[in-house]
Amino acid sequence: MNIIFSINVKSEEINDKSEQKLNLLLNNNNQELPLNLADAVYLALENNRELKIAYLQRILEEKQLAEIESQFNPKFTPQLEVNWNNNDSGNNQRDDKILGLNVNVNWKIPTGGEFTILWKGQNQLSANTTLNDILNNNVLSQGINFNFSQPLLKNFGVRFNSINIEKARLTETANILKLKNTNSQIITNTILAYRNLVLAQEQLKIEQLSIENGKKDLERLQALFEFGRIPQNDLIERQADIAQQEVTLVTTQNALEEAITNLTKILDLPLDKKLIAQEIPQPPTNLNLPNYEEMLELALSNNFNYLTAFNDVKNAKLNIIEAENQQKWDLRFNFSVNHNIASNADDQRAVNSSLILSREWGNLSQDNALEKSKSSLEIANLTFENATKNLEEELKTRMRNVQDTFRRIQLAQQARQLAETRLTNAKERMRLNGNVSMTDIINFEKGLVDAKNQELNAVISHLNTITQLENFLGLTKIF
Repeated sequence: MNIIFSINVKSEEINDKSEQKLNLLLNNNNQELPLNLADAVYLALENNRELKIAYLQRILEEKQLAEIESQFNPKFTPQLEVNWNNNDSGNNQRDDKILGLNVNVNWKIPTGGEFTILWKGQNQLSANTTLNDILNNNVLSQGINFNFSQPLLKNFGVRFNSINIEKARLTETANILKLKNTNSQIITNTILAYRNLVLAQEQLKIEQLSIENGKKDLERLQALFEFGRIPQNDLIERQADIAQQEVTLVTTQNALEEAITNLTKILDLPLDKKLIAQEIPQPPTNLNLPNYEEMLELALSNNFNYLTAFNDVKNAKLNIIEAENQQKWDLRFNFSVNHNIASNADDQRAVNSSLILSREWGNLSQDNALEKSKSSLEIANLTFENATKNLEEELKTRMRNVQDTFRRIQLAQQARQLAETRLTNAKERMRLNGNVSMTDIINFEKGLVDAKNQELNAVISHLNTITQLENFLGLTKIF
C-alpha cells in the first residue's frame, strides 16, 4: 500500500530513485543499512501498520459521510413480479398468470416532510376449465398512491433536519484531524528516534577516539618508562584510565544497540538489520523564530488538541438544537391520494388528509435531554477555554525551550573549545617539565570528552525541540 504524505524536504527529496535504492538495500544480504533522515521517514510511513489502518479507516469514514449527505436524495425502487397459479377442484381447473410491475419513489425533503409515490401495474390472464367449457379472462389494472407527511412543530424545519449532515461533517473534520495528528506523530517519533541513533553513534565515536588516543599515548609512555624518563605511576595511571574508558565504552555500545532497536521497530524492519545514520546534523549558526503572535495563529489553525476542543463545542451546540426539538409537541399533516384503474371495473379514487397532534409523556430521557445538553455545552466551553489557555502557555514554553537549547549550543561550543585549549596547554607544559601530572592530563582529557558529548547533546536537543515545536504547530517537516 503506497501512502502519500506531505513533508518539506531540502536536499533529500524522496523520489523513485531513493525508493529503488532503499528496496535494493533492504533485499540484499548486507546486514548494514545506511539511512538518511528522509529515508527513515519514508520507511516509517510506508511500513507503519497504525498509519495503514488509519488510511483504511478513512475510506470507511468518507463512505459514511457520503451516505449521510445523501439523506435528501430521492430513492427509487422498481419491482418486477411474475406469478403462475394452478388450482384443481374436481372437474374444475383454474390457471392464473400474473405479470406485475411496481415502482416506489421515496423522497425526504429538508423541511422534514416525506413524499412517497407508489405505482402498480398488473396484467392477469385467467383460464377456467370445466367439463363443458373453457373461460379465458384478461384483466389489465394499474394504480397510483401518493402520500405526503409533514411535521409542523417537532422535527420541522431545514435547520433541524440538516443537523445530521452538520454533525457528520464535524465528525469528518475530527477524523481528518486525527489522521493528520497520527501522521505527524509518526514522523516526529521517527525523527526523534533517528536523532537518538545519531547521538549514540557519535558518542561511541568520541569514546573510541579517546581510547585510541589513550592507547597511542600509552605506547609513548611505555617507551619513556623503559628509558627511565617517567615514573611507573604515570604508566599505571594511563593504563587505569584506558581500562575505565573501555568499561564506559560497553555502556555506550549498549546505548547504540538500543537506539538501533528502537528505530528498527518504528520502521518495522527486520531486526537483523544494523541501521547506520548517515545524516549528521551540524550546529545551527543562527536562530530565526517567528514572533509569538505568528506562531499562535499557526497553532490555532493546526493544533490537534485545540481544534478537537473547538469541534466539540460546535457539536454540543447542535445537541442543544436536537434537545429543544424533543420538547415540542408533534403536530403532523398527512395527505394521500389513491387512484386505481382496471379493465373490468370502474375507476376508484380516494383523497385523505389529516392533522395529528401528539406528545410522549413519562420519557425521562426526553424530559432531561435539554438540561443534559446545556450542561454538556458548558463542559465543552470550559474544556475549550482550558485548551486555549494550555495552548498559549505550552507555545511559550516550547519557544523558550528552543531559545534555551540554542543558547546551550553556544555555551557548549565555548566549553569544548576551552577544554581543547586547556588540554593542549597542559600537554605542552608537561613536555617542558612544567608542574603538570599525568593525573591532570587524564582529567583534562575526560573533560574534553565530556565537553564534546555536551555539545553533541545540545545540538540534538535543540533540533528535537524545533521538531516538537513544529509538531505542536501542525507543521511537521524534515530539515
